[in-house]
Amino acid sequence: MTPRVGITDTAAAQAARDLGYTPAQARAFLEKQVPSGRVVASDQLPSPYKGRRSQTDRFLLIDHVLALPLALDRRDPSGFSATGCLVFKEYLRATGRARARVDPYTVSGAKLMEQVRLSEHAVQRYQERAGGHPDPKIARDQMRRQLSLDARAARQRPRWTKSRRPADFFLLAGGPQGQEDFCFPMSEHGGGGRPFEALTCLHRSKPLFELASADLAKRVTFPQDVLAAFDELQPGEGSPVSRFRAAISESGTLCWHPPHGHPHHSQARFYLVMSSIFVPVAWEKKSDVPLVALDVRETRLSILKRMAAWLRRRFTLRIT
Repeated sequence: MTPRVGITDTAAAQAARDLGYTPAQARAFLEKQVPSGRVVASDQLPSPYKGRRSQTDRFLLIDHVLALPLALDRRDPSGFSATGCLVFKEYLRATGRARARVDPYTVSGAKLMEQVRLSEHAVQRYQERAGGHPDPKIARDQMRRQLSLDARAARQRPRWTKSRRPADFFLLAGGPQGQEDFCFPMSEHGGGGRPFEALTCLHRSKPLFELASADLAKRVTFPQDVLAAFDELQPGEGSPVSRFRAAISESGTLCWHPPHGHPHHSQARFYLVMSSIFVPVAWEKKSDVPLVALDVRETRLSILKRMAAWLRRRFTLRIT
């Protein structure tokens, strides 16, 4: 017996773009299809879609028609919610809805991103691996804007990627050839009116974020002005370099954003956060010691700065 599956607005909208329906028509179509479906694992999907991700790693499969990625229904744990819709190409062709093939190698930037659907899994990985906004909808928009700057298709994955996930091609972004930050394994079986789908998000900085604090300390260089600032904030015996590395080794964590209430440094890519200080750092991707300290600041804000931050939040809430 097919479990209860609710159709979300996102699933209806994606189906509508593929099928040429209104969202209401698409919802009615999906609801009619649900009883004939069966719940399967991702590796049981048809071969072009095998390995796709969902929140539960389960899909409702309607053979030869579509698959719905499933999440647990918050209101009814025994049921599911369809968080998206994959209408199969064979069904679109059979019903005369197939679109002309787009060659991803002939477009780039915003033009390429117009053809790309960002899977739910890719957005989650962007949030985790690239400092994306915690709200998935905002992160999706943020991701699309960022990739639209210089996205391009490539036949080979970059050397820095460890993933061996199968893909029809790769979308690279965030720098020129050989210095890109992002790699997205892509499928030519997209959906929601877009012919390609980003399956996951790989970021070049991931190995840095996996380092223990002691190993992270060895990956930082300290200009003299930053050492002087550190010595002023954290005076003590021994060389400032040794004490600085010891502080990072003890509690240093690499973060995408500065501690709450602190502004972003204009040249920083990441932030090394410790118990009482934090360090904005630049990133030299190809260096063996890739992090360059730009400044050192106290983590705790002064009373005046905390009041200013509170007033900014209050003012923003009022005008929005």
